[in-house]
Amino acid sequence: MSVVRILLFSLACLWLAGGSAQAGEKRGRSDFLGKSFHLNSAPGFEDRAQSVINANKLGQVVTNLGQFHAYTGALPQGRWPLGTDHDAIWKISLFVGIPFNVVQSRANQIKEWDAMSGYHNPDSGYIAVSTNPLTWPRDPGGNPYWPVRTPDGRDSINSQMDSYAVYTDSTNNLAVNDPTQRLRVVIHQTSYAWNTSKDDDYIIFKFEMINDTTAAKDELYFGIYNDIDAGGIIDEYDDDYIGLELNRQFWYVYDSDNYSRDWQQDNPFYLGMVWLETPEINGQRPGITDWHYSSVFDSPWGDVLTEDKVVYNWMRSDSSLRNDTRWPNLFHGNDLHYDDPSLVPAGGMAVDCITASGPYHMEPGETLTFVVALVAGADYQDISANVDRVWQIYNNGLKLIPPPQPQITGFARDNSIRLAWSNAQEFSYINPQSGESLVQEYRVYKTTDLTRQEWGEPFAIIPRRTDLNEIKEDAYVWEDPETVNNYFYYSYSVTTYDVDGLESGRANLGADQTVNLNTTELRPVDSPRQNLNEVRVVPNPYVISALWERKRLGDPLLGEPIRDIAFINLPERCTIKIFTLDGDLVKTIEHTNGTGTEFWDIRSNFNQILATGVYFYHIRSASGEKIGKFAIVR
Repeated sequence: MSVVRILLFSLACLWLAGGSAQAGEKRGRSDFLGKSFHLNSAPGFEDRAQSVINANKLGQVVTNLGQFHAYTGALPQGRWPLGTDHDAIWKISLFVGIPFNVVQSRANQIKEWDAMSGYHNPDSGYIAVSTNPLTWPRDPGGNPYWPVRTPDGRDSINSQMDSYAVYTDSTNNLAVNDPTQRLRVVIHQTSYAWNTSKDDDYIIFKFEMINDTTAAKDELYFGIYNDIDAGGIIDEYDDDYIGLELNRQFWYVYDSDNYSRDWQQDNPFYLGMVWLETPEINGQRPGITDWHYSSVFDSPWGDVLTEDKVVYNWMRSDSSLRNDTRWPNLFHGNDLHYDDPSLVPAGGMAVDCITASGPYHMEPGETLTFVVALVAGADYQDISANVDRVWQIYNNGLKLIPPPQPQITGFARDNSIRLAWSNAQEFSYINPQSGESLVQEYRVYKTTDLTRQEWGEPFAIIPRRTDLNEIKEDAYVWEDPETVNNYFYYSYSVTTYDVDGLESGRANLGADQTVNLNTTELRPVDSPRQNLNEVRVVPNPYVISALWERKRLGDPLLGEPIRDIAFINLPERCTIKIFTLDGDLVKTIEHTNGTGTEFWDIRSNFNQILATGVYFYHIRSASGEKIGKFAIVR
């Protein structure tokens, strides 16, 4: 990770802005890089939480603060593919406004949405995600339950990874001195993500907005502010183009010179948003009614109260704001409601945009529902195909039944690797007309890339067994035909491919495999030996920071590398003691794992990494004793 990036996210976590920019004042780069996260004090402080959508290739942070950028730490923000550091979202925030009062979490100094309790497990620090019951709220008996329920009281989980959060404008800036100024709208936010060959580049979000007061609301607008930086959020924010396709309710951002300085590579990906559903006005769904882009340095952020009126007028395309000399960069072209993307200067700009729908009238207790999708693609053709797929899934009622993924087990010993999995999924994935299984085949992927990004084409294709009429736990056993080297890492994924060409569990998750039971990482080791004269230490000498030091899969960008020395050709059970040249005991290891190999992280009994030097080891087993030595070099 670059020094600049580390500094940037340190600022994100620690820096608190000291003064508010005044309306009309230009923002400088220092303001842009500040990325302060000053949260107002509120009773719901302990309920603030965030989680990461990691079910497919598009990694995205979700919060219960009305924003889709992390409020602390370096989390995926429009990261594609997941497992890299290729983030393209600086800030996304929900904007809901009536005249003179806009609620948002985009501003540097004011966060006007705040969490509501009871919809996740606050002890976890995460908003509720369907793949992790530890994040779910608890019933009076302490049992976890999914906060979205079916009419008959069951968990209502719609995708391979749902998330759920609820928030309200309890920290509304206007209500600091006058609580009656709160809008008192409550947002129930749900996200849906799937992991199939056609559905791994988008996340769908549903916002159910409730008027939680006894007063009706008029002239209400719902909007989403977006600051997307094609090619990276550190040094690639100033040369972007933006596009709009109203016929598909789709807008997107892409890089003007097709090169990322952040990632030092060509062809940075496209990222955009599709508006799938808005409430009806006079029997018609208006969709996007207003869309405007600006330079992020010139647009209103809502840091001060006077900007609420500006933001609202920007959302509703107010003609009076169009001629406001304090805000000269908020409208582009002749159409009052929709800007002309072709007017972006040659070479691009630090573009941001506001997308809005309205005006709506809300009765007390009424709910308005909005559905959007965040979509990524390698280029325009790719993101366009993904937009078509999103519309297909939406028009099908957000119903997608992916081929069930097999749960694989692996065996790695003596330069060989074997995988096994059950045929159980074939009996649950059935054509209702014919009664036949929809599973056509399984595809095995293999990679030695420690970041799990470069998987390539299927390494093997295994047809479904039609000779089995019952579930068998080891229905499929596959052995890698290639020789694999002991002590090295190999990753495998087995996907399910159905008769319609839909593949589920495509091996694309690099950093976080928590939702991929069909993926495993294996490291072949020796079988036990009885002759202690065969015992060796590898590598010897051990050079810290050498090529065999690998990144941790849980956090390849920030995590400390995995360091280990292997004692090989061991008996099945033995005791290993490591001493300095002076005879001081630094580590005792009980080898009981049933193999002939024991890995050691070169840390002492006091969890300290050993210093450079020569060390002795002593092995005692039922077969006898062995003394040897090895070296550590920094």
